[in-house]
Amino acid sequence: MGDANRKLPRGPQPPPPDPSENVRKAGGADLQNGWLARHGTLTLTDTRAVFTPTLLDRLLRGRRYAMPLDDITEVERWPVSPGLIPPGAKRPRLLVHTPTCVYELMVGDLDGWFDAFEKVYHLRSRREPGAHQPTFTREGVENLMLAEE
Repeated sequence: MGDANRKLPRGPQPPPPDPSENVRKAGGADLQNGWLARHGTLTLTDTRAVFTPTLLDRLLRGRRYAMPLDDITEVERWPVSPGLIPPGAKRPRLLVHTPTCVYELMVGDLDGWFDAFEKVYHLRSRREPGAHQPTFTREGVENLMLAEE
């Protein structure tokens, strides 16, 4: 998890996912950047990932954050392999790297979310050859949705 910038960006909140966006996966998530854990929903669409805090977390100043797929430089599983035990008694996390911030997300189905990000980028590259592809960092697991056999 290193020295990457985990300070959440400021500025106007992005709009929530709307009905015109093709939602590929959505589910409960905790945004772990900073001392205040934010609970909410992570939504992955064909163009972005959006974290939306719960109503209670919004009352406690939680904000919505969007990670456009073009801005994501790396999707990382921490620890890198499911067989490794995280140091400091932390739960495994999904790290989404962008130029401004590394979003630290705890999700119930970590490898399922990792696979979903890979699949969305794979579908996108088939629609738009040469489209941006981030680095995917994970070991010891093969994405069955992308297996050739």
